[in-house]
Amino acid sequence: MLEVTKQPEEQIKYPVGRKSYRTGAVVIFFSELYGVVIDCGSNDAVEKGEASSTWTSCKNGEVWEPVNITITG
Repeated sequence: MLEVTKQPEEQIKYPVGRKSYRTGAVVIFFSELYGVVIDCGSNDAVEKGEASSTWTSCKNGEVWEPVNITITG
């Protein structure tokens, strides 16, 4: 007998860092869609420190590369 089950969705513990494959911009995400730019890369359309709640989902592996971040202070 074969039983097919759905894989559980990956559980993300926020905040997480993501780097845009296209522009190299680095964003710290505090939820799936809300994040703050910490490095603009080659993206002239955003500024360091800019926050948005309408980013492409940080779970989208075609847009974002996971990066390690360390928050101190």
